[in-house]
Amino acid sequence: MNFFGVGGFEFLLIIFVALFFLGPKNLIFGIRKMRLLYTQLKKQRDELISIVTEAVEIEELKKLDPIDEIKKDIKKIESSTKLDQIIDEANDPYGSKNKDE
Repeated sequence: MNFFGVGGFEFLLIIFVALFFLGPKNLIFGIRKMRLLYTQLKKQRDELISIVTEAVEIEELKKLDPIDEIKKDIKKIESSTKLDQIIDEANDPYGSKNKDE
């Protein structure tokens, strides 16, 4: 038996020490107090985990800033437009297409 890293003999020893210090009447009260303390600590641990998880998710969302991606896309479009203009000028260096119209 392994309960919270405590073996069976160690668990019995803890119970006997608690019985010796608390007495038979107060042992049940002590167990209830320990259970209440354990549930409160467990609840606080769960709240802390949720807060940390939320903070990590917020940081990950900040890293995924779509504005930077949009700026990169705009620069790509601008550079491709410039390339189109250069290709048009290379194919028609004297601008004869524009003069015909």
